[in-house]
Amino acid sequence: MRWPNRGPKWRLAAEAWLNAMDGKMPGDEFRLLFEAAAGEEEMLLPDNNC
Repeated sequence: MRWPNRGPKWRLAAEAWLNAMDGKMPGDEFRLLFEAAAGEEEMLLPDNNC
């Protein structure tokens, strides 16, 4: 999957991903940043867990 624009939220999410992979950040915090970045690019899929 390609990311259309790498804006500020994408950069935060990318940095958070590296921190999460190194165990320096909880996965749930990374998820929030990733969802914000995906929402910024209108790439966030609907949550069907409701």
